[in-house]
Amino acid sequence: MDIDSAKAYLEKNEKKLFAGGKSGARVYDIDGECVLKQIYRAELGNDELYEAYRKEAWWYADGGAGLGCLPEVLGLRSTEEEISILMKRYQMLSRREINKELLEKIMRGLATVHVSEIPPLLMQKRHAAQPLSEEQIRASVEGWRAVLDEHPGVFDSALLERIAEGINRIISWHDSEEIVLSHGDFHWDNLLMDNEGRIIICDWQGVEAGAASGDLSFFFGRLRGDGIPLKEQELVEAYGREIRRLSGKRVTWEEIDGHIRAANVITSFTCWHEYLHGSGEERVKEIYEKMVADSNSIW
Repeated sequence: MDIDSAKAYLEKNEKKLFAGGKSGARVYDIDGECVLKQIYRAELGNDELYEAYRKEAWWYADGGAGLGCLPEVLGLRSTEEEISILMKRYQMLSRREINKELLEKIMRGLATVHVSEIPPLLMQKRHAAQPLSEEQIRASVEGWRAVLDEHPGVFDSALLERIAEGINRIISWHDSEEIVLSHGDFHWDNLLMDNEGRIIICDWQGVEAGAASGDLSFFFGRLRGDGIPLKEQELVEAYGREIRRLSGKRVTWEEIDGHIRAANVITSFTCWHEYLHGSGEERVKEIYEKMVADSNSIW
């Protein structure tokens, strides 16, 4: 099947839209065998986001050649106004089936990404991390205060000021981590499985020359936010064993833990308050208290 055949299928049959595509992409089931991902610049109304999707199309066509964890692409069309990506359909992972074996398999999949060669184009676009402006810091503090105020008397919001004072030092230190090929949006909903039980990683709009701890921290943080407990040290050690097998490099929990904590503080401080409005006390407590504890452990 090619893209034109997939579009013809959608015209003749009921359109089955997957739950994904929250960033403006339409992702359709094609006869239970394929998925068609469509993005239109005019519908997005966001040129920066559209260019991220164009980067994903480039990645599938050229940048990620030889990376075994990519979905099989059956057809691809990328223009200034429209992107269509036809891919083989895979099994979605269920949070109800999370277990140690599956999580370690995911860590092995991530390790294969991190040891892969970084394309020159991504290295050229790599820039040193920029400190947050005073305005950005204040916005994050106020965003968190609004979340904490939804639970009167439960949280000590004064701790936010200590994080705000040190956030740029954390950003600067974290940027010293070794650069690897990074997925950039590594979380549960971007993971699939093929018929042989191999992990397939999709949604590569954020692929970059970045830090291993960024992918690891984001993956752990999203699952913690869903209320799923993790033994992070065991998972990082499994990740480290695979890194050593594939590249000979040694990655220990002690070496990467500080950067995982730094990445968590940065992501939590700048982003998580946007998603926690209306959340229950326990969920807010888990994210907030870990952010505070991680920031304290870095200083």
